[in-house]
Amino acid sequence: MDGQWAGAGGHEPGANGTAAIRPAIQASWQRCREVYGIAPDTPPPDPSPGSVAAAPRTVVSAARSLAADLTRTEGVVAVAAGDGRVVAVFGSRSAVALADAHQLAPGHDWSENSRGTNALGTALLDGHAQVTGAEHWRGDLADWSGAGVAVADPDRPRPCAVLAFLVHRRPLTALAIARLACCAQELGHGLRRRRDDVLTELAGSLRPQADDAGPLAVIDRRGRLVAANEVGHAVLGSRARAGALRLAACAEDGCPITVQPIQHDGQLIGTLLTTRTDSPPATEPAPAPVLRLAGIHGGHILLMAPAEIRVAQAEGKTVWLLTDRGRLRALNHTLNRLETRLAPHGFLRVHRHCVVNLHRVREIAPTFHGGFALVLDGPDRETVAVSRRHLAEVRRALGL
Repeated sequence: MDGQWAGAGGHEPGANGTAAIRPAIQASWQRCREVYGIAPDTPPPDPSPGSVAAAPRTVVSAARSLAADLTRTEGVVAVAAGDGRVVAVFGSRSAVALADAHQLAPGHDWSENSRGTNALGTALLDGHAQVTGAEHWRGDLADWSGAGVAVADPDRPRPCAVLAFLVHRRPLTALAIARLACCAQELGHGLRRRRDDVLTELAGSLRPQADDAGPLAVIDRRGRLVAANEVGHAVLGSRARAGALRLAACAEDGCPITVQPIQHDGQLIGTLLTTRTDSPPATEPAPAPVLRLAGIHGGHILLMAPAEIRVAQAEGKTVWLLTDRGRLRALNHTLNRLETRLAPHGFLRVHRHCVVNLHRVREIAPTFHGGFALVLDGPDRETVAVSRRHLAEVRRALGL
């Protein structure tokens, strides 16, 4: 094998009497070189502005407990979200400070296409990974060794988080690797059990009578029908996902149907369809001004109501809209102009780069130093940090 496979610090497989490179590491190096185009000396990216990574709270709690046992060797236990961004790092003060100096800290992207071969990012792709010394693709990580295990998401093919144990200039122990794998497996089983328990409990709330107001059906995150009463079955038929979309459209048109997201442990797990108890007024209301915003996707211009937009986010001179129809580029609008137009519809500036639809906020996630982030109700549960400058205004708007 020639020098094209050189990884961290220019090391080659078999050099200095070492064994040939393992297949999993070889596959990762090939992705780094041919797919991501990362050079071993490429500077690491800066943390993403205006947003924080999110992972199930049970995973973060388990990592904190695991760190109490594993970090006696001056290593750290790190948690990253499903996109590879670090959520938390636990260990002794000196070990965490050392990790922070190498950008192993909350907010930094450790996905494989960003940092190259590493325990966190490679485990998200392979399910588990063990990367030591010169097996890292990037030269600045050659003094680290780590093991990572992905935590399975009950409803998606991709993991919802990854746990990793990393040490600096020390060998990994077999006991630490085994404890890490066991913890991740238990977390995956626990998430599935809790998801099933919540959906089962909700299914028990369905009213059997067709003329009763209340819950009609429960649908999981993949659009599969968990349970429904007579009305729910009649409307949904055999295609729960399409039926839910029809009911959502009816709700927007004034029909007495609501579509409510179901969340558990900070994760969207399904949808509850209900009938509203309030009857529409007998008199026809006066027509209200119609506001539609334009977004571009695939060469098409899509018109959207404000309720379809969760976030307007500026990236350089471009404004992106995170909507129920995907991520769209705003047409001929600056963020300041959008803020002015959307303010009467419940939108508020929460960060220099972000305007958020407060009607789509479903959870408040505390952050460091008394701050918090807003978790939205989209399918990916976007999390948007509130800047210190806007904290007071957002608190007032949300009644906190």
